[in-house]
Amino acid sequence: MSPDTSLDPLRELHANHVYLRLLDGMPVMLWTADAAGVWQHVNRRWAAYTGLTGASAGFGFEEALHPDDLAPTVACWKRAIARGEDYRVEYRVRRHDGTYRWFLTQGVRVRGAQGQDFAWVGTCTDIEHQKRAEEEALATREAALRALGLTLEARDRETQGHTDRVMTHAARLGAALGLGPEERAALRLGAYLHDLGKVAIPDRVLLKPGRLTPEERREMEVHSAEGERLAGALGFVPPAALQLVRHHHERWDGSGYPDGLAGEEIPPLARIFAVIDVYDALVSERPYKRAWTREEARAELRAQAGRQLDPRVVEAFLGLPGV
Repeated sequence: MSPDTSLDPLRELHANHVYLRLLDGMPVMLWTADAAGVWQHVNRRWAAYTGLTGASAGFGFEEALHPDDLAPTVACWKRAIARGEDYRVEYRVRRHDGTYRWFLTQGVRVRGAQGQDFAWVGTCTDIEHQKRAEEEALATREAALRALGLTLEARDRETQGHTDRVMTHAARLGAALGLGPEERAALRLGAYLHDLGKVAIPDRVLLKPGRLTPEERREMEVHSAEGERLAGALGFVPPAALQLVRHHHERWDGSGYPDGLAGEEIPPLARIFAVIDVYDALVSERPYKRAWTREEARAELRAQAGRQLDPRVVEAFLGLPGV
């Protein structure tokens, strides 16, 4: 994103030294770009914080971002340019000393006298303390939800270690699929809560030492919708995590429950977690089955790709080291 040298209203403004002194004197990190999204100027606050000047393409924008935040941030920026919409995005910016802090960037369009778009102006506001507080609150909630998951395991009697195993796989698979921070957090919360609805299942069904009858199976299937209801009552679980809880037993071919969704109708996080949940069930011993070997479980996932499971997610999961 090298500066554009064509003559336009923004370039004319930048040629005005009073205008540039005004930008440089602002007490926040500030930048301007032309209508096509090509950066034209960064103020002294940006340069002093990052240690980058106009020598780098895009004034060091991509260079200064945390590697994990680069792809989603650039995607957000490109969507805003394509749609001509103002935007807000959070990402980590590297200081000149190599440390990172969270910033909120807000970009707005600037229109000319005839109503045409000719520039973008953006501010970068330090939100490190706010993000730290959010992360600490999330960690506290996750610890409580893990305890809840372990409590459900104790009642279930046949899934000891299930919560921690699926959490480990969820973290690794989410990273492999390139999920953003918010999606990964929702995946974790949904993984902790996916079996919450089993508290509503009577012991005669949940603890039955054998295969369920069709009637008992219908009773068991209530747990996904009931889990969504109970998780929603907590008040802090994001919609994507609630969708995971409700839909992780849907099947790619539409034969699952509770809503019979098929293919990409199934929410993405539910499709991701379904692969993890099936794999852990296969390699775990149950009263009615032995634990399958790793090779047997991998073969079954391949067989179910395009039937029960999302083929793309199966491929990514099987590519994880140690699976």
